[in-house]
Amino acid sequence: MKTIIAIALTTISFTAFSQEKNFIDKPYIEVQGKADTLVVPDKIYISVSLLEKDTKGKKSVESLEKDMIGKMKQIGIDTDKNITIEDMSSNFKKYILKATDIQKSKSYSILVNSGKMASKVFIALEEIGISNATIEKAEYSGYKKMQLLLNSKAMINAKENAASYAKPGNQKVGNALFISNLQTAGNDTYSNRLTIRAMADSTDYESSLDFEKINIESEVMVRFALE
Repeated sequence: MKTIIAIALTTISFTAFSQEKNFIDKPYIEVQGKADTLVVPDKIYISVSLLEKDTKGKKSVESLEKDMIGKMKQIGIDTDKNITIEDMSSNFKKYILKATDIQKSKSYSILVNSGKMASKVFIALEEIGISNATIEKAEYSGYKKMQLLLNSKAMINAKENAASYAKPGNQKVGNALFISNLQTAGNDTYSNRLTIRAMADSTDYESSLDFEKINIESEVMVRFALE
């Protein structure tokens, strides 16, 4: 039984070696191809916290929530689709000390599609006395589709590079024998690799938050047959 296994392993090794040797014996050229682009984020998440303590007990969380929902509707936010509750908590420690003093808080996420709308959200929140708001993350919704397009462009670029070397030698570039993805820059989970350059002027509704564009990049190494 041991002899049979040894023979089988030898055969597999010989086959792999032969395939590699046949590949090396073929004339080929190895080149790299690149493609990239910059895109503007179109999914911006704003985290908002409503805190009763910020109003010194003058307004409840429920009242702050009502004000916020009303204000968001005024500036064009679809509150049913684009506002979600993140967290709700109560300060039970204070409740134990003083039964009438429950300091509640509630957190929300507001989704907008541009820096201009993000600016309007911050301004509107400020107008109703809500100051606990920050940019949570920013994403580009068409990332995956753009990445596939750039992969194709990187291959085209690689073939053009190969042709520029092959033509002076009176050779033509044939089929790709091997393709390796060297680098895919960007983030397919759409996390916030972005920075916010400047805050809009709080007195100007037409101002907008300026987001750094997302860089999406594809790079491949390809071995083309030479004919």
